[in-house]
Amino acid sequence: MQRKKLEGRRKTVIMVLVFIAVNILAVCLIGRREQRAIDGNLAEHAGETGTDFQEIMDNYKHSFRLFAQMMTQEIESHPDPDAIWDYLKSIDSKMLDIEGDTFDGLYMYYKGRYLYSWDTPYSQYEATGYAATERPWYKAAVEGKGEIVFTPPYMSYANHYILTTISQLQPDGETVFAYDIKMGDIQNLVSGLDRYEKEQVMIFDGSGTVIGSTEEKYLGGSLYASLDETEDSVIEAQKELEETDSGSAEELSKAKDKKVSAEAFYAFRQDFRDGLAKLLEKEDETVSLTLDGRSQLGYLHKEQEFSFLVLVPVLSIVKATMTVWLVPLLLTELLLIYVMGRVSKGIKNRELRDAYVELGQTQRRLEIALSAAQKAAAVDDLTGMMNFKSFRKEISMALEDMEEGESGILVMIDGDHFKSINDNYGHSVGDEVIKLTAQMIIGRIRTVDLASRLHGDEFAIFVANTSDHSVAKRIMEDINNTLGKEAKRRNMPSITLSAGAVIAKHGDTYISLAKAADEALYKAKVTHNGGFAYQ
Repeated sequence: MQRKKLEGRRKTVIMVLVFIAVNILAVCLIGRREQRAIDGNLAEHAGETGTDFQEIMDNYKHSFRLFAQMMTQEIESHPDPDAIWDYLKSIDSKMLDIEGDTFDGLYMYYKGRYLYSWDTPYSQYEATGYAATERPWYKAAVEGKGEIVFTPPYMSYANHYILTTISQLQPDGETVFAYDIKMGDIQNLVSGLDRYEKEQVMIFDGSGTVIGSTEEKYLGGSLYASLDETEDSVIEAQKELEETDSGSAEELSKAKDKKVSAEAFYAFRQDFRDGLAKLLEKEDETVSLTLDGRSQLGYLHKEQEFSFLVLVPVLSIVKATMTVWLVPLLLTELLLIYVMGRVSKGIKNRELRDAYVELGQTQRRLEIALSAAQKAAAVDDLTGMMNFKSFRKEISMALEDMEEGESGILVMIDGDHFKSINDNYGHSVGDEVIKLTAQMIIGRIRTVDLASRLHGDEFAIFVANTSDHSVAKRIMEDINNTLGKEAKRRNMPSITLSAGAVIAKHGDTYISLAKAADEALYKAKVTHNGGFAYQ
């Protein structure tokens, strides 16, 4: 009897040790798989942010090319500087219509003179010793040797946005076209990122200046400045606040905002000091660090002169990658329970079947939850259309699947005067107009075609199996016609849709097609009444 008891205990100990050993091995293997998934997710997140950012910068350049073309034609027709100065003032409102809130003023250096679009008397510039050829925008344009260049951005605390100047030296080697832009589209991009809970994303330039951040108070701060220099910025902001005339509400508000931002960024830099050094040493690698007293994972990705920083709490990314480790871990545990149950005494066939049933139910619930999450991530919340990421993925797959000789048409669509609807009727009415527009677009295309809401009042469609631009043009005319009628029937304000189209063939990429379609769209947008153009 005693021997049987000892034998039973020995078997129990062996089973427990086997159970522990298998669990340790499983955790190690699943942990390695989880780490690879985390590395891949962070790299993809930073890379997609970089791609979206580059599209914004390309859009800035596309707009500038339109301005440069307009100025070149005007100079050829009316070369006198005074005439050009008058022309600059006359197209200020036109550029504002094209660019919206992004645009912030035109100027240029022409025939030894500084010309600009605003109403400030030139005497004010002379009084400050302003010399156009000594300004950063002029020097940057000369160094660019004909390339479109951006000067180092800075934070405008009076208006709460990052400002930069885009300029270009003209073929004569002396004339420089330039204008200021508000880089709000970059901040909108970063603010819209919600891939991980409580994540922080920053975009900064070659000098370390933050031009996009999920924490708006960090805008304009320099990640490359020393901690002492960052602290000096706080002291300088405090001094500026103390010296500000309390009678000027605007200047006082600007000084207060500057002080709050300087203090917030200094606190961040103090907390992030060691983490930043690690990330700079290990570019394009996942780095473990501590921020705000919490364990975080950081990833730094650089493209040309801009860098993209992603900081995510460990718990958030573990939740986001749950399908990578939870299903294998559950399967391992259930399999262990099954095997141990088979070899242990007292386990009956009914309990074994229950374990199998529970395993299948658990796996099915996880598969259903994963499928629902993937479907929700691919749909635009307001309209129910495909969102930008899923549309880009579908177009890329369609291009890969095309045979030689097959083609389609990518059409980029932008609403005309939509901003006035939001301003005059409010955003709730604007949302209804967007939803009605989406319904009209979906109702006018075939089941084999694709449609997406990109963002705001911008949409896109892909017309399959055709290379005839007139097909796309008829679709857009049909959409505009039915949209106007339906809006009138519902007593709603209406918009027209301008569109730019490009033929897509096997071997093309979504990015190249989108750029070409955007260029066509800029031509179509000139009339702001549902124009259509193609490349």
